[in-house]
Amino acid sequence: MEEIEYHHSFPIQLRFTDADQFGHINNTAYFQYYDTAKIDYIRKVCGIPDGKYAIFAVHVEADFRAQVFSTDHVAVETAIVEVGKKSFTLLQRLIDIKTHEIKCVGKTIMVAFDLEKNSSIPMREEWVEAICKYEGRDVRRKK
Repeated sequence: MEEIEYHHSFPIQLRFTDADQFGHINNTAYFQYYDTAKIDYIRKVCGIPDGKYAIFAVHVEADFRAQVFSTDHVAVETAIVEVGKKSFTLLQRLIDIKTHEIKCVGKTIMVAFDLEKNSSIPMREEWVEAICKYEGRDVRRKK
């Protein structure tokens, strides 16, 4: 796979309740960090949500590479790497801001959804164009 450029970075405020008694951040907290960064990306780039449309995760995975401690300073980097007819693939990584060490790598497949019709929908062309422009390349799935 080609090297991914991450244009979106979102600093994360680690919370006291995210850590165990040894100061390690619990792995379940990472998904909350990814969700927070994902929402910021989608709002800034696509303008979603607007009350009519939403995106939902249909698949989530993560590879934990290094421990995160409550005293660390971290950020989530986000990139959309592929857009299909009704979905897109989003890659994220949690990094140490000072050392740039990658702590965790995540992959999420998101689906476009019409809230009024309560069903999945094709990705809106304006979203796809905005994502391609933001990512600096055509991320449409090759047929």
